[in-house]
Amino acid sequence: MRIIEPITVTPAMVTASNVPVESLPAWNVGTTYANGARVIFDNGIWESVQASNTGHNPGADTLSQWWVRRGATNRFRPFDQRLGEGATGGATITYSIALPRTLNALCFFGLNGTSVRVRIITPGPNVIYDRTIQLASRQPAATFWEYIYNPFTFKPDLVLTGLKLPSGGTVEITINAGAAAQVGEIFLGNDIAVGTTLTGSRLGIVDYSKKDRDEWGGVFLVPRPVTKTVNFQFSIPTTAAARVQEIIERVTSKVCVFYAVDGEDPFGTTVAGVMRDYDLTLDAGRSFGTIQAESLT
Repeated sequence: MRIIEPITVTPAMVTASNVPVESLPAWNVGTTYANGARVIFDNGIWESVQASNTGHNPGADTLSQWWVRRGATNRFRPFDQRLGEGATGGATITYSIALPRTLNALCFFGLNGTSVRVRIITPGPNVIYDRTIQLASRQPAATFWEYIYNPFTFKPDLVLTGLKLPSGGTVEITINAGAAAQVGEIFLGNDIAVGTTLTGSRLGIVDYSKKDRDEWGGVFLVPRPVTKTVNFQFSIPTTAAARVQEIIERVTSKVCVFYAVDGEDPFGTTVAGVMRDYDLTLDAGRSFGTIQAESLT
């Protein structure tokens, strides 16, 4: 049982990218905006909610009387901690990110591409890591013929741990797709060992869709997001209980990456999301706990 605690990637850290930004005008203090007009301000997309909107700074409108933030711009969506809508580019997506501190993990979610190349450059500068990961994979098959005839798919998620991301260095990311490359979220952070994952861990989903029936039994569906849940069962030496408690307190109400095993995850336990519940039962020698995580939408 491990948790990757990400850092916040600020616009200043993104030193280069080929991802296009929406063709919307930047907010101007002297322009009068109509109801529904959209502008770019502070790397976000803002929509006017009133007519004759003049001189109202979107960032200072804390009550949303004049402006509502609709999300990040295309270039900065991979760093907004939401998986519903990511960055879209052409044949490739590239990012160069300056590292403000030493880190050891890099994660991608919501990928649409054939491969990901990661280069890590020290302040020297020296390239200390250069790896291309192919995303093509076969769907699980029950028989040989099923394996032969199943089409290739492409993994949407990628978790890289055990890296050396030095403070003051740069990580260069290239996502190749041939056309319309996409990435939902990119996390940079530190990988933390919590405990030993046990059998009995459970997978599930939460469906936020609305389902109603009329008086004749007809079904009315309003599709809404479905999130993934993982209930991790784990054990730790009881002497580590205080350390684990401190970790949990730190990541509570914070978007993190939760996973069960190193390397390829054949069980589907990797979740980028938030912790919903935590419990640890203290016992002599070893203690046993539960962490429930729910994915982002």
